[in-house]
Amino acid sequence: MNDNDNLSATNLDAVLADAERVSKSGSAPRYTRDQAESAMLDLAAREAREGEGVCNAYARLCKGDARMDALYGLAEAASIAEIEAATKAAPQDDRFYPMLLDLAQMRKRAGETIEAACSRLLAEDPVVRDAYAASQGL
Repeated sequence: MNDNDNLSATNLDAVLADAERVSKSGSAPRYTRDQAESAMLDLAAREAREGEGVCNAYARLCKGDARMDALYGLAEAASIAEIEAATKAAPQDDRFYPMLLDLAQMRKRAGETIEAACSRLLAEDPVVRDAYAASQGL
C-alpha cells in the first residue's frame, strides 16, 4: 500500500485482516507502523456515530474494541520489525548505528521506513554525515 492517507474500505479491511493474523500467529506484519496508525484513524472515521467526531470515535474505540487493539498490536509489531531489520544491516560493533536508528525513528516522515529515514538523514543532515565520517575514520 502506498497511500497512507484515506485508506479505502477494502484496504482497511485488508489491514484489519493482517492485524488479526499478526495478533494470532505472531508472524511478520505486511504493513508499516504508519499504515497501521492510518488504519486506526480510518476505522475511527468509519465507526464514528452521528454527531461524533473522529477524535471521540478514536477514543471510544481505544477502550476495548478488538479491531483497534489488533491494529495497535500491528503497529507495534511493524515498528519492531523495522528496527530489527535496520539493526541487522548495521555493523554490530559500531556505536554510530544505534544512535542513527534512534534518530531515524524520531525524525522519520509519514510513510517512510527506518532505512529510508537513515539514508535521508545521512544525505541531508551535516551533523549526521560528520558523525558517520568520524565513526568510520574518514
